[in-house]
Amino acid sequence: MSAARIEQGVGQAAGVGLRPAESTTPELSIDTGAAEAGAPDFEQILVGQVNDASRLDHVAQVKADSLARGATDDLHGTMISLKEADISMKLVGTVRNRLLDAFHELWRINL
Repeated sequence: MSAARIEQGVGQAAGVGLRPAESTTPELSIDTGAAEAGAPDFEQILVGQVNDASRLDHVAQVKADSLARGATDDLHGTMISLKEADISMKLVGTVRNRLLDAFHELWRINL
């Protein structure tokens, strides 16, 4: 989740305050359809993060190529872009590995 989204959520939450619950009994429901209107589902979030990682990697490659050709002398910005791309790719890889581990755990459950 991006920092702008977090700040937006914090700003919205600060203005809302606490409200009493409408009902004290828990409501049990199974949502078999789409998520709430406007709320992204897990697939959209995952695809967005993979696309962001790919975009960051592309930007870092362009900056590194530009630096290697001598078209720019922004070594600091290039190194920051490369590190951002590296961290983003590691995050996507870690999420992938966690999802595979969860799938394998579910696969091993005996019913």
